[in-house]
Amino acid sequence: MTHHIYLPDGLLERIGELRLLDKAFVTSDAKLTPLGGCTYWALVSLVLFTFVYKLSRYITPLFFKGYTRMTTHEQRDWDTRPGNILYSVYIVYWAVQAVLIEDLFWAPGSLPMLKRTSLDTYASLGVSIGFFFMEMVITIKYWMGGTAMVIHHLGSLLCVLSAAFFGDAHCMTLWMLSTEFTTPFIALRYLLDKGGFKSHPVYVFNGIAILVAWTVARLATFVPFFIVVWRHRDQIPLMNPFVRLLLFVFPATLAVLNTYWYIKIVRGAMKVLSPQKRTKPAAKAE
Repeated sequence: MTHHIYLPDGLLERIGELRLLDKAFVTSDAKLTPLGGCTYWALVSLVLFTFVYKLSRYITPLFFKGYTRMTTHEQRDWDTRPGNILYSVYIVYWAVQAVLIEDLFWAPGSLPMLKRTSLDTYASLGVSIGFFFMEMVITIKYWMGGTAMVIHHLGSLLCVLSAAFFGDAHCMTLWMLSTEFTTPFIALRYLLDKGGFKSHPVYVFNGIAILVAWTVARLATFVPFFIVVWRHRDQIPLMNPFVRLLLFVFPATLAVLNTYWYIKIVRGAMKVLSPQKRTKPAAKAE
């Protein structure tokens, strides 16, 4: 499968050759380079996810009256959730497709694994750039999730930008992005909570799903990830120095953050599943 790019006829001819920091985005014969395609998808993603975010404040009150009783901060947090779910479904699909199903990174060949790319990996990174940029702005504006979430979003944006711009470590970047598998469950937890379903069995089942998904996608996945990095350590000097730095620093930082959030998830699950919590009538007052 391939991401198809749609542009008005003659647009690239009018733009002409476009280069930035010695990187070509549009060639002299009016063709998009892979990096140009990545930029296209970043802009499409930014517009799409901003639209979904803005649309939520008008659509949600039509089916959920409790939305109008939320604080502005809670409403904006709610508004990010549909986009979070859409992005996670998209990126997990393409990450699994590229890293696990296709042989792009694993087939024998002269090109080092950490230097291998495709039009689809560039497109996936472009969509991620647009999404993380929008999320970064909202996170900082409303300070959602505190310092840890800002570090997560900033690090993710830097990693995706550098991987796309320098054409390095697409495999490892998409591997890390596949951890977004947990996002729909996290988003659903917030929606159920604010929707008044905190005592509903679905809330409990979703909490268990969060615990299992987080264990697998955000903790256990780091073991094979670091093993693969170690086995291909001879290729690391071939990458851009900034990408190398991020490859060493950010996955380790993300592992620490994921462990921190995992502890909070486990504590929350223990509270929800504890017999005392289930039998106390006063809990409904929340």
